[in-house]
Parts: sequence; C-alpha cells; structure tokens
Amino acid sequence: MSAPPTPSTLLRITGRDALAVLHRLATQQLEDLAPGQARMTCFCDFRGRLLHRACVAVDPDHSVWLICDDAPGDELVTFVDRHVFREDLKIENRSAEAHVRLDLAPSRDAAARARHESTTTWTGARTSEWTVPVPGGRFAVGPAVSRTNEVARIRAGWPRNGQEIAESFTPFEIGLAHEVHLSKGCFTGQEALMRLVTYRSVRRRLVRVHGRGGPPGIPADVVRAGATVGRLTSAIAEGNAWIGLAVVQHGAIDATDLVVAGAPIDTVDPFPATQPLGLELEKE
Repeated sequence: MSAPPTPSTLLRITGRDALAVLHRLATQQLEDLAPGQARMTCFCDFRGRLLHRACVAVDPDHSVWLICDDAPGDELVTFVDRHVFREDLKIENRSAEAHVRLDLAPSRDAAARARHESTTTWTGARTSEWTVPVPGGRFAVGPAVSRTNEVARIRAGWPRNGQEIAESFTPFEIGLAHEVHLSKGCFTGQEALMRLVTYRSVRRRLVRVHGRGGPPGIPADVVRAGATVGRLTSAIAEGNAWIGLAVVQHGAIDATDLVVAGAPIDTVDPFPATQPLGLELEKE
C-alpha cells in the first residue's frame, strides 16, 4: 500500500481586504501584487519566529491564493482567520480538492540563484493541473500526489514546513531574509526582526551537510567538543552516505570536528546569504 500524500494547502481568499490582511500578517510586501503575480512569504509570531511559509498568488479575477506543498491547509486557515475582525474577506479551503507539489528547478545552481528573486508571473489559468512559478521552481496544483525529490530539496536549500520552518528559527537563520520586507509597514514579528538586523545578532545560518553511513534521525543536535552548536533539521540517504540541512552557529561552520548522533559530519556547505528588503544595509 502506498503512503498517503503529504497534506498540502490550497486556499482561495476573496474580498476587497484579502491582500491587505495578508500584507499585515506576512513578512513580505503583498499589497502591490498585481493579477498574474506571485510571491513567497513567511508568517511569524511576535518574536520573529517562523510559523508558516507559503506562496501568495493573485489570479486575473483578483482572487488571492495561498499555496503550500508541505503543510495542511487548516493550519493557515486558523492562523489567518483569528486575525480577521471586520474586514471584507472570505477564506475557502480548497485543499481537499487538489494536491500541491513542488517541482524544483533542475539545476541546483539555477535554483540557488532563483531563490533570491522576489516576484514571479503566471497565467492564472486553471485546468486539471495548473502551475504557479516560484523562485527556484514551481507549485503544481492538480491530482498528482508525487512529492519533490527530497535530495533535490536539500541540495537547493529549500526549507520545509515543520522542519526548517519552525518556531525554533527566524527567516534570517534559514536563508529567507529576502522574503522579509522591513519597511513595508507593521507586520507580526517586525520589531523583533528589525532588532536582529540593527544589532547584527543573527548567530546561525542554514548549511548543507554530508556524512557517511545511514542518515541520523531528525531533529538532532549538531555538537562540537561537547557543546551544541546547531540543529540538524533534514536528512536523507544518498548512496552509501547521507545529505541534510542544518542550522549552525556562524563560528562553527568552518569547524572540522562537528558530530551529530555521535557520528562525524564530513562536509558543511553554507548557502549564499541573502538580505532583507526595504533597508539600505551596510555590506559586511
């Protein structure tokens, strides 16, 4: 018997305040999205810690879609709904009608470059299967239940809800600074994220790691000389070895004595750093 598909999110949001409400909640600038445009964004708590990540797309009839391949739709419905007061907004949970899968760009280098883009365009046409381009790939919406290849996801550094997208981390720590717009107006978590930038207090970074043997169970601490210096969040077998994603302290990235679950990490490859939008930041 095949495993059931991973729950995914497909929400249709209508009403004149649809984008305004999402703009108020999300880390990204959303009010300027035009029909036929899409943008990835994070949703944080007041501490700037991650709760969700999703694609926001506006189709030609001005309906707004929230799309995510790796989390159940009712979680985002609950999150958005509790922030709606008297606004003109209606949420339709279409998650049971179609499955969302992520198709990453075939080239690892191309995917890494595309992750730094912000806005993508799409036709908005919906047939038995329709697609929305996103930085580094596309979301395919339809009856298919296949998942993105996990090795490809890890190689591309694409964070996964429930693993890298978790309250343990901020967007800055998992390579999503470019999905945070700090001068777009108030949003949940803005003050905390602004302080991290102002005081240069982001201490951890997303890295790709490799080791020998079978993959460790996740999550797991990354340890150096008996001290925890990071967290392994994803891991999967690749040949006779394993590949994974971890969030590691800056000072430990170049170390050669990192271990996880008692076994050594052979290589650590940090992903290119990105910068939050909306601020003129000094270059390191």
